[in-house]
Amino acid sequence: MEEQFLSQDNRITTSRYELSLMEKRIMYVLVRDIRNQFVLKKEGSKTLFEDMIINTTSKDLIKELGERNTKRVKEAFKSLRLRSFEWDNGLSEDDPKYEWFEVGFINYGKWKRGGNIEFQVSKEILPFFVALTKKFTEYNLIVAISLKSKWSQRFYEILCQWKSAGGTNLNIKNLREQFNLTDKYIKYASFKNRVIEVAYKELKELYMKNQSDVYFEYSEVKNGRSVESLKLKVISKGKDTEVAKTVDVSHLVRSDLYSIFEVEKKPKNKEKIQKLLSFLILNTEQLYTVYGKIKFTKDNKPKEEWQKYLRSVFNAEYDFKNL
Repeated sequence: MEEQFLSQDNRITTSRYELSLMEKRIMYVLVRDIRNQFVLKKEGSKTLFEDMIINTTSKDLIKELGERNTKRVKEAFKSLRLRSFEWDNGLSEDDPKYEWFEVGFINYGKWKRGGNIEFQVSKEILPFFVALTKKFTEYNLIVAISLKSKWSQRFYEILCQWKSAGGTNLNIKNLREQFNLTDKYIKYASFKNRVIEVAYKELKELYMKNQSDVYFEYSEVKNGRSVESLKLKVISKGKDTEVAKTVDVSHLVRSDLYSIFEVEKKPKNKEKIQKLLSFLILNTEQLYTVYGKIKFTKDNKPKEEWQKYLRSVFNAEYDFKNL
């Protein structure tokens, strides 16, 4: 398969859903074909988004999916049609700007005589599969479709989302919700062994074999005896590594924090930000973590809430209010 980089809306990357390994592989192929067809029809189409028909052949699809058993592929079609993903913008339901969204991944899948296959994708989900904004995740199709665990697939997308930031913190509760595992692997040890470690081992092994562009290292952040979050460090190579080397992260963090906290208008904020920056510069790992938090905030929160949200984060993690 020719190397291809695809993009999807960050709301797909972070939304709540669980797909099987085969369902997710089908989705990767669909994302590619949706984007290819979108580019072809974009100029001449009167309607930017309408229900889209995707056509392929059983021979091509089976080859791409790495699955010779057509019955299993058809079963994946059936289950994928019943799946949906759910997303909200994190605001209270009473907030006038609250948004909630749920939609099926495909409307139908049809295996026609002669080995021709047809999918219909709803116009409601199409915008999530084309990069119309800067809030998207770019990933390598070859890597994504070759992964053998659905948890490796989800972690791979998360790593690609945070690659330029060098890492992020993943709240365990939020991660369970994102993976639709609130009622499964209840004990953290089970969740770690069945989900986190499975993804970690596969991605690291592929990275070492030069078959993946990213993997991750992680440490556990505890609240008492309970593991509350994972501190994720993204290890990457290739073009993104070269870009990362040229980026002055401290300058980006300083610039964003000065702007978000309006330091020219609010001297007390300036003093706190300067103290926080002094700490971060001496603790490089934390600097990249804050860079990731700022990126997440700007990508997922309304602009008027950036300062309030980051203030609460910094209060919890760096005792910001007492700086």
